[in-house]
Amino acid sequence: MNPSLLECLRNGIPIDPLPDYNGKRDEHVVHAPNRLHDLNNDNDKQLAINNALRYFPKHLHSILFNEFLDEFNQYGHIYMYRFIPKFTIKAYPIDIYPAKCQEAAAIMLMIMNNLDKDVAQFPHELVCYGGNGQVFSNWYVFFPFSWK
Repeated sequence: MNPSLLECLRNGIPIDPLPDYNGKRDEHVVHAPNRLHDLNNDNDKQLAINNALRYFPKHLHSILFNEFLDEFNQYGHIYMYRFIPKFTIKAYPIDIYPAKCQEAAAIMLMIMNNLDKDVAQFPHELVCYGGNGQVFSNWYVFFPFSWK
C-alpha cells in the first residue's frame, strides 16, 4: 500500500489549482433523490450560494458561483461535486492516514469506510448507509474536518 496515497488529505481542499470539473456528476454512482427546498426567490438563493462560497477565497467566487447555483437548482443542495477526491474512498490500512495520533487515524478510517461506494447509500452526496443523514454537508467539509 502506498503511504502517500492519502497525503493529499493533509493539505486540505485542493483550490490551487481547482480540480477539473465538467459540471456533471458521475452517473456510475447511485445518487440521492433531489432535495426539496422552499427557497424560491433570488435573494434566498443568493444567500445559499454566498454561504457556500464563504469557504473559498474571493478570486474563486466568479468560477464557483454558477457551478454552485446549478447544483442548487438541479439537486436542491450544494454538494460541491468538483471536490470529490480523485482517489478511491474506502477504509485503508490505519497506518497510511496522515494523522498525528492513532485515534485521529481511526476516525478518518471510519469516515472513509462509511463513504465507500460499496457501503454508503449515496456516497457522492455524503450519505452513509441506513438512512439519509449526511456524514458532512458538502465535499469542502470532508477535507478540512480532521485532516490538518
